[in-house]
Amino acid sequence: MRCFALALALSVAVASAKQIVITVGGNTTNNASTVFQPAEVSANIGDVVFFNFTQGNHSAIQSTFASPCIPAHDTNATINGFDSGPRDTVNGTAITNLPVTVSSNDTIWFYDAATCAAGGVGGINVNESSTETLDGFRRNAIRLNGTATSNGTSNSNSTSASAPLSATAPSRTGSGTAPARTSNAAAAAAAAAMSPERAVVRGLGTVLPFALFAVML
Repeated sequence: MRCFALALALSVAVASAKQIVITVGGNTTNNASTVFQPAEVSANIGDVVFFNFTQGNHSAIQSTFASPCIPAHDTNATINGFDSGPRDTVNGTAITNLPVTVSSNDTIWFYDAATCAAGGVGGINVNESSTETLDGFRRNAIRLNGTATSNGTSNSNSTSASAPLSATAPSRTGSGTAPARTSNAAAAAAAAAMSPERAVVRGLGTVLPFALFAVML
């Protein structure tokens, strides 16, 4: 009797579980944010999310909010995240899918390796009233993965950092007053180094001609 009740409960649970389909690569535009359609779904524990690869060469890889385009297991060893690998549909002739069974109510973030840097991301059970929203996740993916904007910022920082060096270098090495200061300092040092005896001799050399002239008179 107990076995029958358990089997009945399991069958009810299976029957109540939903199958949720996310189409991957079905968009016909160059907008990376639409590579997953829909990009956000809600699922209960036991529901199965099917990633259906229909066009192009894309993937569905679980990640984290802080590292949108890196497999979750690479940043957190406790997460055994799903990873479809690249799924080449061969112009739509090799359609495959990846089933993911939802085992908790926590948010599950995922991305497509081919388009993540341009915003090709999505989420399951996203709490839009928290600070970790789908838009925020997408912005993180774009900001952290070498977009044109971040490259431009990097280049401008590099240029501004090197400009002062080239502007100030000549003024430090090409000053016209530096040699004069060096010569004056050398003369002062030579005068200070003169011994008292040499000073007396120099003084006699100046007075002696006048003394001889007075004797001759």
